[in-house]
Amino acid sequence: MVPRLSRREVNQIVIKCPNTGTLVYTGFAMDRETFEMMPVEKMDPIECPACHKMHRWTKKDALFEREDPKEP
Repeated sequence: MVPRLSRREVNQIVIKCPNTGTLVYTGFAMDRETFEMMPVEKMDPIECPACHKMHRWTKKDALFEREDPKEP
């Protein structure tokens, strides 16, 4: 039996609005491995649709839409 290769799952990358706690789409969608290989740590600020303010965010702030937030 040939083992199946695991497919990298593309997820929308979201951050939590510091004012409302709402998850906000950053405009990025990719698999975790590709995201972690990106050399940029500080990402462009986004205008938050939840509170209408600009939020600066880093790769450490990112959450993946379809992953358990408790996983590393």
